[in-house]
Amino acid sequence: MNFIVVSFLSDQFGELYEEFSKCVVDQGEFCGNVAQFRRRHQSISRSVQEADRFLMISNAAYFCCQIVSIIFIFYSTVFYREYTISSDADFAVLYIGWLSMSVFGLSLTAGQAIILNSMVSIL
Repeated sequence: MNFIVVSFLSDQFGELYEEFSKCVVDQGEFCGNVAQFRRRHQSISRSVQEADRFLMISNAAYFCCQIVSIIFIFYSTVFYREYTISSDADFAVLYIGWLSMSVFGLSLTAGQAIILNSMVSIL
């Protein structure tokens, strides 16, 4: 759900940027309605604030859970190697898959925040 909201908001900022750049002519003069673009930008910015308000807790929780999961995996593989990955190849594959999914989830959460932040800061 977070990915859908973030991609929707970044698309909205992208469309606004495209429409705004079409209104700027070669000499840098603006030939459009500034008030309309300002209202639309404010509307999208309010949507970002609303999305931030309800996604902030879930993103923080997901981020913290992924960090704890990565720490748990490393701790288990280092200190309990004979019970986790040394005993069976299936467990080794399981732990590698678990670690890769945790790292992927962590990078996805951080990437969503980076994408939206870059779109907001450009405009």
